[in-house]
Amino acid sequence: MNCIVIDDEATARVIISQLCSNVPSLNVLEDFPNAMQAIKYLNQNEVDLIFLDIHMPDFTGFDFIDTLKNPPKIILTTSDPNFAIQAFEYDCIVDYLVKPVSQERFDKAILKAEAKQVTPVKTDSNTDKAETTSGNHLYVNIDRRLIKIDIPSIYLVEAKGDYIK
Repeated sequence: MNCIVIDDEATARVIISQLCSNVPSLNVLEDFPNAMQAIKYLNQNEVDLIFLDIHMPDFTGFDFIDTLKNPPKIILTTSDPNFAIQAFEYDCIVDYLVKPVSQERFDKAILKAEAKQVTPVKTDSNTDKAETTSGNHLYVNIDRRLIKIDIPSIYLVEAKGDYIK
């Protein structure tokens, strides 16, 4: 399975990549310190699995998932066990790993990922320029950060060339 790692902590990205290297069926294509870089990558590449941190400075893991139209399999990696129930509200999430992660627990998560059938992600090619939607909200790129806006709260949208106001 081709996978990517998204975590704002460099050490965590290295550890997850090392755990992946011990599993012959996994191929880590890239790792990213934030969701924005990962979205740009996913505009051009398909992946089978994402290792995703929940707590990141500008964008939560859940916000990231909400931007994906057809998310691939996702294994959440976090030091916070408090979001496990919320995590399994998403069909694409196959497991929830609490850091530090042992190889044995990691291997169990991979077995779950291999057993689950989910379509690989190929996001809309305009995602890095345009906004993404999910449900009743919209994500707008402002100063290289995706900001969540409730659609019912929008009363005017004005086009300014490649931008909106």
